[in-house]
Amino acid sequence: MVAQTLEYSIPPSCKGEVSKKDYQTIAELALPIITKRFEIKSLKGGTITLKPGQALQAINLDNLVLKCVAETDRNQWKAIVQTHFEQGFASLDNQNALNLTDFESMKPHLSLRIYPKLWIDSRGGPSLFVTRVDLEGTYTLLMLDLPTTFAPVMQKTFVEWKESADTAFEIAQGHVNEKQIDKVTKTFDNNGAAFEMTLLGNEDYAASFALDLVHTMPELVGEWGSVVAIPNKGLVNVCKISPQVPVDFVNFIQKTMPVIQASYKDHPQGISPDYFWYFDGKFTKVAVLQSPNGGINVISPEGLTKLMGEK
Repeated sequence: MVAQTLEYSIPPSCKGEVSKKDYQTIAELALPIITKRFEIKSLKGGTITLKPGQALQAINLDNLVLKCVAETDRNQWKAIVQTHFEQGFASLDNQNALNLTDFESMKPHLSLRIYPKLWIDSRGGPSLFVTRVDLEGTYTLLMLDLPTTFAPVMQKTFVEWKESADTAFEIAQGHVNEKQIDKVTKTFDNNGAAFEMTLLGNEDYAASFALDLVHTMPELVGEWGSVVAIPNKGLVNVCKISPQVPVDFVNFIQKTMPVIQASYKDHPQGISPDYFWYFDGKFTKVAVLQSPNGGINVISPEGLTKLMGEK
């Protein structure tokens, strides 16, 4: 018997992306491959729980599902599933060959990634990982940037390092800050109102790079900060705020909101559909209200409103 319990309920992150029939097809392609290496306890909500005492506790299918549904030729799904797990198991073997408990050995590999709260909660919750909160509704995870994969630093491993989380996050951010990020600045129009926006791109590092804009790209941080959107791990949109252009950020949000929401929803590693005011090294969510007729009302954060009132 492959598993004690097989329940083909679609993962929360994939609802609306895949039919129940297609999801079951993908799961049934995955199960035999996994059973060649692990003993399965159950499948539920897109998570394959493994029997205790093995190298992994669980395997999540959501990224695999999104890879498959992106390919319209279902005849290719078997190869996609096979490649997905071959790469994943190779990464696991590489990790097992490392001395994860030795901080000095792992320090050069430290990195960061941001994940939605729902994504982390569906994987056992933040207590299993080393986390902090930079953007409301998300967790920033301490990661290992390994040759073939990114892997989260597990809390049980981190305890053995005997280092503070602040130190580890600072080292990780320093590594991210050294990465090459594509930068394009353009002027856009919102119903006759021109505004300037900068796009930052790097499929692996753009999102975490933006966490430290004041040091990585200070030219993008105005006197009153910036409004930042980080819809997925590879894309960041930035609008600088200054007394000279105090309402540019409103035009920025109104113009880009549909694109930001699509960039979040359609990407396999979406982060947030929201906008954040970045000021003094911190992010504050910007309240955005959409009316039934499609109008977009932007409410300035209290701290930004206060700055504007002081001028």
